Amino acid sequence: MLQVRNIQSSYRRVPAIRDISLTLNRGEIVALVGGNGNGKSTTLRAVAGLNALDGGSILLKGQDISAVPAHERVKRGLVLVPEGRRLFPRLTVEQNLMLGGFTTSDAAKREQTLQFAYDTFTVLGERRRQQAGTLSGGEQQMLAMCRGLMSQPDLLMLDEPSWGVAPKLVTRIFETIQLIRQRGITVLLVEQNVHRALEIADRGYVIQTGRVVMEGSGQDLLGNDEVRQAYLGM
Repeated sequence: MLQVRNIQSSYRRVPAIRDISLTLNRGEIVALVGGNGNGKSTTLRAVAGLNALDGGSILLKGQDISAVPAHERVKRGLVLVPEGRRLFPRLTVEQNLMLGGFTTSDAAKREQTLQFAYDTFTVLGERRRQQAGTLSGGEQQMLAMCRGLMSQPDLLMLDEPSWGVAPKLVTRIFETIQLIRQRGITVLLVEQNVHRALEIADRGYVIQTGRVVMEGSGQDLLGNDEVRQAYLGM
């Protein structure tokens, strides 16, 4: 589904990621974990086309998209749900969802995905006419994820989906990520809750100072002493 080959990206000439390489197979959940400020979000933004590459290449379904603009990557099936949700707060829940489906010409698929959103998160259906900015943090995150799904992605990238979410809703968020995978969608997950992320991930990569320093199955990384000490407090 995705091959990231030795990509580099910087902010104001200061390197943020250096030689990051990742592979995602179709239907996998892959987690990127590591401390704050180590390049996880920058990696997602670079793959999405929001941060320019200084080097390396990105292939989606075998096609090089390194120079493809961000909006065109969405049309090709690559969608990012950014950190902080980035909703339109004065628009209603349903208007936010329909904007997510703007690039989809198949009205039937759009309606099916809208119904999936309302079936999965009944609160969104109940509040479909309510302004998005009046929802709780957890409800806004649900809306952001479902807006991403409205674009009919083949690969959905989630940046810190449990950020700012009440503990009772965190489990629901991770259950939904697994439901998304069951729909045949590949997931690339950046998540502060390392334990929960690796529990549901098929594979994971550990990023430190802008480089991949470790990779393996989710279970292998959970059992790794270095990961347990550095990120799980064990």
